[in-house]
Amino acid sequence: MTSRRIKLLIPRDRAELIPLLFTIFLICLYVTFELCVILPTIYHNIFTYKEIFHLIFGFYVIFNLIGNLYICMITDTSINTIICPVLLPSTIVNSISTRKTQQDIIYYHCNWHYCHSCEVNVPPRSQHCHICKICILKRDHHCVFLGRCIGFRNIRYYMCFLVWTWIGLVYCNILHMDYTYELVGTFSWRVMISCLCPLIAWLFNFVDHFSLLLSCICSTSIILSLYVLFLIIQQSFLISNSQTWYEYDKDIHMYNTGKSLRFNLQLVFGKRWYLALLNPLMSSQPLGDGMSFDMHRSETRDAQNTGTKYI
Repeated sequence: MTSRRIKLLIPRDRAELIPLLFTIFLICLYVTFELCVILPTIYHNIFTYKEIFHLIFGFYVIFNLIGNLYICMITDTSINTIICPVLLPSTIVNSISTRKTQQDIIYYHCNWHYCHSCEVNVPPRSQHCHICKICILKRDHHCVFLGRCIGFRNIRYYMCFLVWTWIGLVYCNILHMDYTYELVGTFSWRVMISCLCPLIAWLFNFVDHFSLLLSCICSTSIILSLYVLFLIIQQSFLISNSQTWYEYDKDIHMYNTGKSLRFNLQLVFGKRWYLALLNPLMSSQPLGDGMSFDMHRSETRDAQNTGTKYI
């Protein structure tokens, strides 16, 4: 079991070790920077209850961030975790078209189908990843920064990793503002240029070499927080519509049953979704088995009877 987890931690494509190690490096850099530079400067190395609060909250963020990252990487969400039938089960959505159309894409995606690469029958919504070289249950996308495919069993941890990364970056930005105010005593246009455009501030001698390094770290945290927020909004939109990235790209809405947002959250985070967001160790299995899914009945009936997809 241990050797298997270690194997899962290493990306199948060795080139993805670079973005993965870069992600880990940024996490270590910001943790070290906040603990060794920011907090001592703000509180003048005096151990107060405010600093204790910052430490407790900071380590809680790190616990959730690292915990979700680790579990997301060691969770096997491939077809190796299920028993695939030898014979293809009966179709759920029929297709009567004779050429490659939108309906053919739906027919292939929404039924059990044969994967020629894995040489096995795979469930609906499963797709073959040419980087991981295996079919993934309810495949959403392949994350380059983690070197993993995000699918049915690990999308919860991926989403929580994004959320806690964004919380950590926003928290760092708040501390950086306090740190800047502690050093210069005010927010002038020079300070804003130094934080947002450190290289320009260095070229015009607004900052020295050490301040350039600090400004780069501060400006990077602002950019990363905006980028991660963008990813969270994208993924939240897909979860609320019960879609994967492939289904969004192909304009497939068949799995959006019109149920409540709470139900769609349970499909990803489980019935205890509110606790899963707060603790990566909380047991909360996603609804379903990754092989069968609820479908919009009217759209299914329309596709079966007419061979066209109602969108």
